[in-house]
Amino acid sequence: MTTQTPARRPRISLLCFRAVAVATALFAIGQPIFIGSYFAGTFDALGLHTAGAAALQGLALLLPIAAGAVVAMGGRWWFLIWSVVLFLLIHVQAVLGYTRVLQLHVPIGVLTVGVAVALAIAAVRRGAGTPREVRG
Repeated sequence: MTTQTPARRPRISLLCFRAVAVATALFAIGQPIFIGSYFAGTFDALGLHTAGAAALQGLALLLPIAAGAVVAMGGRWWFLIWSVVLFLLIHVQAVLGYTRVLQLHVPIGVLTVGVAVALAIAAVRRGAGTPREVRG
């Protein structure tokens, strides 16, 4: 008879990852709203768009770290992969925006918002905390 040790569950790390993922998604959703307000004539909204980009870049640094903690505690490995993808998208997006390459900034922005929202939804789903299978 063999005894099995219970699988480690990413509790605190998952809570942190969820918080960062949801915050990232909310800031990402705010970006097209702010720039739309700017185009509609609220010129102060450009400053909000710029500040939102800076906040997103900061959150993008935290996201892979939080996802790495989830993976280290036995959580879903693809959280880390998609966090790194989102990190890269956000930083490419910021560079394209600051250099005014809008023909790429806008479509990559749509992709960035989609990935951020999908990652946040995946993070808050009930099965997100289920430990990954241990191969032995």
